[in-house]
Formats: sequence, C-alpha cells, structure tokens
Amino acid sequence: MAVGFAIILVSIAVGIWSYARDAANHSYDRLLSGAAFAILERTLVTPTGPSVEIPYSALELIGLAESDRVFYRIFTANGKTLTGSGNLPQPEQYKPTDQPVFFDTHYSGEDVRFLLQGRFLAGAGYGDWVVVQIGQTRIARDAFAREMMINAIALLLLVTAIGLGFVWFGINRALSPLIGIERQLRHREPTDFSPIEITPPREVASLTRSINGLILRHKKSLDNAQAFIADVAHQTRTSLGALQGLLESASRQSDADQQQARIKQAEEQAQRTIRLTNQLLSHAMIIHRADNTPLARKVLIDVVRTAFGDIIRDYLKYDTEFSIESDLAPDDQVFVMLDEIGIREALRNLVDNAIKHGKAPHKIDILVRKSDEKCHLIVDDNGPGIDVGKHVSVLERFSSLSTGTGLGLAIVNAVAERHHAELILGQSPAGGLRVEMVFPVIEGGQE
Repeated sequence: MAVGFAIILVSIAVGIWSYARDAANHSYDRLLSGAAFAILERTLVTPTGPSVEIPYSALELIGLAESDRVFYRIFTANGKTLTGSGNLPQPEQYKPTDQPVFFDTHYSGEDVRFLLQGRFLAGAGYGDWVVVQIGQTRIARDAFAREMMINAIALLLLVTAIGLGFVWFGINRALSPLIGIERQLRHREPTDFSPIEITPPREVASLTRSINGLILRHKKSLDNAQAFIADVAHQTRTSLGALQGLLESASRQSDADQQQARIKQAEEQAQRTIRLTNQLLSHAMIIHRADNTPLARKVLIDVVRTAFGDIIRDYLKYDTEFSIESDLAPDDQVFVMLDEIGIREALRNLVDNAIKHGKAPHKIDILVRKSDEKCHLIVDDNGPGIDVGKHVSVLERFSSLSTGTGLGLAIVNAVAERHHAELILGQSPAGGLRVEMVFPVIEGGQE
C-alpha cells in the first residue's frame, strides 16, 4: 500500500511540474510576444529598404526578468540581418509567418527560449518579410516553475496529511466496536455464553447479532449434549439396574416356575432397555441435526412415501393394516423445507407407539393434504388414544403414560420444532390417537 501511495504521489508531482512549466512558459512567452510585436510595429519601409527602430517599451518588457540574458535579431526573409546577433539558431525549415513560433535550444552555454515572428512589409518598390527573433534564457521562468511546483507540492502534502488524519480517525472510529468485541471475547470464560454487551453502529450491528446468535446456538448445543448425557446416564443406569435385579432374583429362585417368570421379566426389561437406547440415540440425532444440518426443499408426499415404505418392512411381523393417502392432485407439487431423516424418525416412533400401546389388529393411516399455504401430515391409529388434558405433558421427555420410555412423542415434537411445524394431537376417526404436523409450504421458486 505504501509503494502504491508513493507511486501516486510521484505521478501527481510529475503532473504538477508539467503544469508549472507550461504556466511559466505561457507567462514569459507573452512578454516575448509583446516585445516582438512592439518591434514589428516600429519596422518601416524606407527608400533604402526596411528600417527598424527598437522601441524602449520592448526593452522594458524583456528586461522584466532581471536575472536572464536576452538575445535578438531582426532579419529579412533572405537572411539579411538588419540588427542584432547574426548567429542565433533557428528551427529547421523555418518560413516567415505573422504567427509567433517558440522553440527551446541550448545557446551560448545556457538554455534559451526563442521567439520568431514576422511581418510582411510592402511599399516604395519593396515587398518582403521582416522577422524578429528574440531569445531569453530560462533562469527566471524555470525558477517560477519550481516555485509553483514547490507550493503545489506543499499544498498537496498538507491536504494529504489532513486527509490521512481523517482516514485514521474514521478507521479507528469504525473499528472501535470490533475492538470492543475482540476484548470481550478474548477475556471470556469458556462457560460464559452471555451475549456481547455493546452498542454497535449500524455498520457492525449485523455482525454483533450474528456473533450473539452463534453464541446462543453453541449454548443450546452444549445444553442439549449435557441433557443427553444426563438422560442416558440416568435412564441406562436405572434400566440396567432393574435388569440386574431381575436376573439376581431369578438366580435365587428355587422354584422353577418362579425362576422362569423372573427370566421372562428380565427379557422384557432387556427389550425395554434396547428400545430406550434406540430412542435416546434417535432423539439425540434429531437434536444434533437441528443444529448442524440444513433443511432441503422437498415434496412432502414423496418423502413420506419413501420413509413409510422403509418403516412398513420393519413391522410386517405385526398384525397391522397400513394405508397412505393424499388428497393432492397428481401434478400438484407441494414443496416443504424438510429433513428426510427427521420425518422418517417421527413416523417410525408414531408407528412404534401405535403398535406397542394398541391391540391387534392394528390400523395405521397416513394422510397428506394441503390447506391455504400449509401442508398437513396426519397419522391416525386405532389405539387407546390420549386424554385431551395430557396432550401437552406427553410431548415432554420421559413422561410416559404406561410402560413406554416416554420418548416417542418427544421425538415427534422435536422433529416438528425442527421444521417450524405446528404439532396437533387429537382423536382419530377410529377412536385412537391422531398426530398432525402442519408445515409451511414453500412456493415453487422460493428457498
């Protein structure tokens, strides 16, 4: 950056020098032109030829630059010198004209700027050009150009210094909120998830909100992980303790029938432990994906058909009648932001609950329909259902109404929250439980 800034300054200095030199030439050239014009005005035709009388005003004009030397020559078109130095240099192929011609050259050991300007004289049998050539060393005009350049450069440096001062002040003012954020984050304890306390300007307000949002998401993720570890530790310890107690009781039984009854209870406890472990892992997976996996734009009925097909294969051994319907037209593509794995886990837990808590023959119906800008996923069963007063509490973890783990509907609730869907519990037409998830519909081009 410093090199680039230096190049810019050098370029500006070169431009200023070129402008100052042109301005100095323009000023002093006007003096030369004035003197030449005054001399040509006093050039006359006499019976003996052209005659020149150099006026005093012309000498005053070219004498304004006291430090410079002046050279002059008045001559005719054929090269005859009327007065002045006869050896002054001329540009190649010069032809007399009434327009001033300026040129620079080195003469008499110094840099000299010359002027040539002619006048056509006619009368008394004479007709020819008379040319005035005046030269002036560049001492005064170069000094004038240098002075202009120095003044301009000084003004430029002053303006640059003031500008840099404003830039420095602006950058420090703009970055001061970031410095405050950096200090708060640098001295923060790993367990401190409080939002950053700062009043940022509008330019960095979005950054502050994003950082605070990230802190809250990390806190939520850590809370979920801690809750999962606590749940796993408590539930697993309790379940395995019960299993161990049943096995020890069975080993102490002397009666064969009592021993067999304890072993059967132990088998059932082992199955509950396995189901509990699977549901704990399922719930943890849903929570983890909510924090780390973005939703994808999908057609809900397609996702439901695929997930339900996989689930049915796992429950073919049960006496269950499955159905899946949609009241959408075949060409009606209803898009919803979905996590396919989350939808599959929700359906699996609803089917598992219906089979576990209901009586054979089981009947599970799935319906997908659309109303306004919502898409409804409805799962009906013919089980015992849930009292209306308990619809809220059953969505909490480990709030089982019977011998279940209390995680099935909690997983469904977590999936609904993950999709920003409304979860509604009700009564199915068969008298069992109806679980309805209402998703916001995404328009065709919307993400």
